[in-house]
Parts: sequence; structure tokens; C-alpha cells
Amino acid sequence: MFRWLTDQYPTINRRLSEGLREDRKVDSLYLDMNGIIHPCTHGNSDSYVELNETEMFKKIFMYTDRLYKLAKPRKLLYLAVDGVAPRAKMNQQRSRRFRNSKDSEELMAAVVAREGKLPDSKQFDSNCITPGTDFMLKLSLAMNKWIEYKIQTDPFWKDGATVVFSGPDVPGEGEHKVMDYIRWGQENDPDWDKDGGLQHVLYGLDADLIMLGLVSHEPKFMLLREKMSVVMAGRGKGRNRNRKPKNMLEYGREDFELLELSILREMFDLQFRKFGKRDADTSALNFKIDTDRVIDDFIFFCMLVGNDFLPHCPHLSIDSGALSLMLKIYTDSLQKMGGYLTKGEKIHPERFQFFIDQIMQHEKSYFESRAVEEGDKKWARDDYDEYYYSNKLEISPSDPDAASKRRQIARDYMEGLHWVLNYYHHGCRSWDWYFPHLYSPLATDLFGLSEFYDEVDEEGFGSFKFQKGTPFPSLVQLLSVLPPQSAKLLPKTYAELMLKDESPIADFYPKEFSTDANGKRQPWEAVVKIPFIAGDRLLDTVGLLKEEDLSEAEKRRNLPGKEHTYVPSSGK
Repeated sequence: MFRWLTDQYPTINRRLSEGLREDRKVDSLYLDMNGIIHPCTHGNSDSYVELNETEMFKKIFMYTDRLYKLAKPRKLLYLAVDGVAPRAKMNQQRSRRFRNSKDSEELMAAVVAREGKLPDSKQFDSNCITPGTDFMLKLSLAMNKWIEYKIQTDPFWKDGATVVFSGPDVPGEGEHKVMDYIRWGQENDPDWDKDGGLQHVLYGLDADLIMLGLVSHEPKFMLLREKMSVVMAGRGKGRNRNRKPKNMLEYGREDFELLELSILREMFDLQFRKFGKRDADTSALNFKIDTDRVIDDFIFFCMLVGNDFLPHCPHLSIDSGALSLMLKIYTDSLQKMGGYLTKGEKIHPERFQFFIDQIMQHEKSYFESRAVEEGDKKWARDDYDEYYYSNKLEISPSDPDAASKRRQIARDYMEGLHWVLNYYHHGCRSWDWYFPHLYSPLATDLFGLSEFYDEVDEEGFGSFKFQKGTPFPSLVQLLSVLPPQSAKLLPKTYAELMLKDESPIADFYPKEFSTDANGKRQPWEAVVKIPFIAGDRLLDTVGLLKEEDLSEAEKRRNLPGKEHTYVPSSGK
């Protein structure tokens, strides 16, 4: 996403060393801390490290301090660590951790085969960077003490911005905690829009941050990240496997770049302004262009190439030019649709149907190309759709319920698009919802969309009803996302649920599993074929455990926390 945007709109990207204009001085700096924690603890790999916890924490603190002093926010420094995520995200976390553990085992086997033994240095399990582990509890406690120390002893911090720390014991993904904070400010801070609005800077390596920054509709929003020669080719949360060999603690202003979302907004405005309503121009739209609505639609159709919550439509990927294709289709279709695809978290089913119908025309040619690449002629048949559902979703064309099963997957997918829109616009609407399939439906099955909706408003925009639910306790979340190889990160009684064959949930933790490239080129993009966690079964099983079997420290790891606010002596 980052590479595509900067290629499409090169003026939005520049080096931090070029400086900030006076009207771009930073008011609020938000750090997605997991993008710092990962490279400061294990860098480019999950293999063998020499650092101990104290050294890791020191490195995290030093890099946080460096970013703070580079950006120089005048009002706020917000430090957000990932807490327990919604179930929709946990499935992605679970897949990634299972795959990484399998990769790590293969790495160890290769080392033994080559060296005859394992290195003397300790293997670092990056899965400890998950809410509820002893490592994250220690880091959270140390982080709070360090912030207090800096505000008392460092003149820059003492006279600096208010600091808010949201640790791993506060539910929610780090970047979404940031967005919750921004939404709260928009609704409750009377000075929020004063003097043209605050200048926000969000640090992080996740492409998702671009979407979140845009959907905030803040007029002054920039993303800060390390400069990279290539797009990162796989990561844990926010990790860059292609980080330059230069010590990250030596990074200076020349090693960072800014993505100016305010300029990107201007680019969208210029691109679509020509379609504005002009009475003398019969080719113009019959409605006024609203750049915010265009941006919301762009964010929406970008979801079709996949995200952390939904699999991508098979024939749509960034690498194959899907974003350029969809942007062109959207531009060409806007007049014919007669309005926007979305309204906040709602989707207009008839307009989206028209949009999907244009995309669908490219589906068959994709599978014909895939047949050549994979040497599987079945993808080139006219009934490629039946082969897809049989091969990927185990729905045989001879199954009398095949049509209804395919219809259900399409409905689940549409519901998922609404869940993600809600998540981006308003925060988590349901902690329990998730897409219960490893693969998306084909575009050809996204028809009759109006039939899926719980409600349709007077303008024709549909919505689904979601049950709010509650976040999993931290230790239950660990059982949901960790593979058996990381059982040591759990309390003993919890680990036994994962490791013992007689455990009522032993089937959640397969020792062997396969992956499916599914048309992708990179191993980390493969579908990990492991079972979904059944939440009710998991909670019922954990409910049988005895609380007294946990140590006081383990009990503490399972408790929800709250944000901590630190106001420096300057009282900013």
C-alpha cells in the first residue's frame, strides 16, 4: 500500500531531514509501540539473540526517546502498546504465530544439520510480545517507571508534552487506541479545531495506519516511519525484515520519512474535482463532490485486496495492480452509480453491486493466468468457480447445499466488510465477530447484496447489527493465539490445556498443519490451514481451572488496566 501510494502520488512522501514548515509543527505524536518493541528485541529474525531483558527494555526506551526528540510534539505524546485484540484480529495473529513457530523449528533443524548443535545463545521467542505474558507485564511496569523518571530528570521531557501510556493490559490494538483517542478529542475537546486543527503525527510501519489516518478526516495528519529501500517483505506486528544494517539507535533525521496525508487528501480533491456538478457539462456528476466521501469509498474498496480481518478477493492483489484497477473503475463508475459507495460504516448495496460487476469482469482472466503459473489447467475452465469452492472451501459441486453454502460465505463476507468499516470509523463494534472462513467468496458470488442486510435506510445504505461482546481476558487470549511451541509463556494449568492430548481443546493446537500459497508469491502471504478457535468451548474449558493455581504475578497478568497520563512540570 505504501509503495503504491508513493508511486501514484509522489509528492506525499519526503524525508524528515527536509524539515517541517512552520504550519506543520507537531502538536500530537502517537507511537505504535509494537513497531518499536519488535526490532528492539529481535531485529530481523526470531532466531538467536544476545540481549537480556534489561538491555531490550533499554533499547526500547532509547528509541522511544529518539522519536520523541525528532518529532518534538508540543502538546501530546501518546504511547500505545497492543492490548487484547478483537476476535477478528486474533485469527490473523494466531495464523502468523503458528507459521512463525513452524519457520523457527525449520531454522533450528537447519542449524543443527549444518553446525551439529544449536548456538550457545538463547533463542528469543517473539511470541512473548503478546498481551498477558510475563515479558509484557515487566515491560509495561518498566515503561511507566521510565516515563516518570524522564519527566523528572530530562529537561526535554520536563518541559515537554503531556504523556499518555496505554499498555498491553488495556484492550485494543495500538493503532486503534490512537484512533479512539482522536475520536474522543474530536467529540469532547473544545480546542480541537482551534487555529485550523492540530498537527498529528503517527509513527508506525503498518500500511493500515494510512487508512486510519485518512478515515480520521483530520486536516493535518502525517505518518512517520523509517526510510526503506524496499517495501517490507513480511513482519510481525510492525516489523521490518529489511531494516538497514545501521544500528537503529544511530538513526538520525535523514533516516526517516514522512507521509503527508493532508497532501494525499488534496490529491484526491484535485483528481475528483473535475467531476463536480457543472450545469453546462452534461458529463459531470449530478451531485456535489465531497472529498471526505471519496476518501471513505477509497478506504472501503481497498479492503477488497485483503486486510488483517478478511482474506482478499482471489483476483485482487496490490502486486497485480488491483488498486489502480479499482480506482479507475471507481472513477469511471461514479456518475453511473449516482452517488457514493459508503456513508460512514454503511454500504449502498446497489452501487456496490454495480462496482463489483465491473471488477468481476477481470476474474476469469486472472484464473486463466493462474492456470499457467501453477500448471493447473482446471483454473482455466469455464467452471473455475466450482473448482475454487471445491479446492479451497471444500464445497463440492455435487453437494445439494452447495449454492446455499456459497451464499452464506458471501453474506459473511459482506458482514465482514461492514465490521471493518465500523472498526475504522467508530472503533470496535463487536469483540466477538470474526469471518469464519479461510478464503473469501469469488466476486461472481457477490450478487443480490440487498438481501443480506438487517437494515436499509431511506437513502438506500445498508447495515448489519453486531453484538458488542467483551474482550477476552489476557490469558484466554494467549490460549487463542499462541502455538504449542510457545506454551512456556502460559501459566502451567493453561499450558496443559494446549499440550495434553486429553485436553478438551487439544484440537485447537495441531502439531502439524499445511499452508496454501493461494496464488501469492511470498511464503508469509500463504494461508495457514489451522482450525478457528471456538470461543464458547475455550471459555467453558478455562472456567474449569482453579484461580488458586495461579501465582499472584500470573493473576496480575490477567487483569485489565487503564491508561496512565503524565503531565510534565510545565503543565502543558
